Amino acid sequence: MNRRRAIVSRGTTCYETQHGHVAKFQWALDQPPLEFEQLKLAETMGVEGIVRVVAHRRFTSIAEMREGLQFPKAYRFRLPSEDERLSDMRGFSCSSHTPDGPSGSKKPASADQESNLENGCNDDPSNAEAKPGLDTPGEKLWENKIFSCLVISPAGREISDFGSIKELLECERDAIRAHRSLYVEGKILHRDISPHNIIITRPATADGFKGMLIDLDMACTRGSDQDGPSHAVGTLPYMATEVLLKIDHTYRHDVESFFYVLLRMCGREAWDPVKGLAVEGEKQRKESRFRTWHVGTLRDIGELKQGQMGAPRTLNNLMKEFPKALDVVKPLCEELREIIFPPNGKDKNYGTPWSNPDDLYYPVITAFDEAISML
Repeated sequence: MNRRRAIVSRGTTCYETQHGHVAKFQWALDQPPLEFEQLKLAETMGVEGIVRVVAHRRFTSIAEMREGLQFPKAYRFRLPSEDERLSDMRGFSCSSHTPDGPSGSKKPASADQESNLENGCNDDPSNAEAKPGLDTPGEKLWENKIFSCLVISPAGREISDFGSIKELLECERDAIRAHRSLYVEGKILHRDISPHNIIITRPATADGFKGMLIDLDMACTRGSDQDGPSHAVGTLPYMATEVLLKIDHTYRHDVESFFYVLLRMCGREAWDPVKGLAVEGEKQRKESRFRTWHVGTLRDIGELKQGQMGAPRTLNNLMKEFPKALDVVKPLCEELREIIFPPNGKDKNYGTPWSNPDDLYYPVITAFDEAISML
């Protein structure tokens, strides 16, 4: 179903089972509480709109795999000199008529091998200085990760795979309902709202929800040590402005992230030809303003987003990238902006109010309901 396309990652890979569940294999940080523990806690607390645990199994960990390994001294890996490499190249034949068999065939290095050579140590061994060993006493040079399989249910489609405007809005609305339940009833803050973690579901198999939240890898319980600016996490393009500026992560910031998901789905994913939302003659903007959400330092992006959300004109510039079929969503986006960033004198308030969380959740959910009813 899904896998991370990155060299350095948790290696998350998901498969759909024969029974309609999802088997998620992953190398997760050995940092409690683990995802399956958070999901179990949410189920115990009566949280709605979150996938449930079917099974979980732990296989091994980096600590177990490294057990007994020691690196007491540095090793020098000698690479061939430039003259030696040129000599090898002169003896290499790219002809398709090279003799068959182990003794006569020569193959070029694979892409992976070439990459390894380019990234390897190229110090001249004649003047290389001895480096300290990899394992320095008292210094932690690696993080322990646990390889496990988590089976969850129900299966769904990522929100970016929406087939209609109504399906998009219903999915996001119900995912916000799920977030409210997770935070209010479960006392758990998700902290990683992104299209990857919102799925489109069938109400018949999802307790009436047309959208659900998944992936509690980054979630934390309210008031825990993880709940603070030193543990700021999220998916960069969708992170709230204050989180980017290293301010404590709150439920309000996750709601702000939902808003960014909606804007980006309308401004980028809606152009997918398969969806059929863009009419003939419409052209997607090549230099998208949404690109600025993941270019630069965290502070740069945070201050840029504050500027974009600070005035109707700057939000309109983003919405100009919507296909015309998405014009019906623009009033909702404008209303959400006013709810999430209420006036604070001449400026906008980007902080979290000292009030009941439902003072934010209910107006946002109601705005979605009204927009859906107009479709």
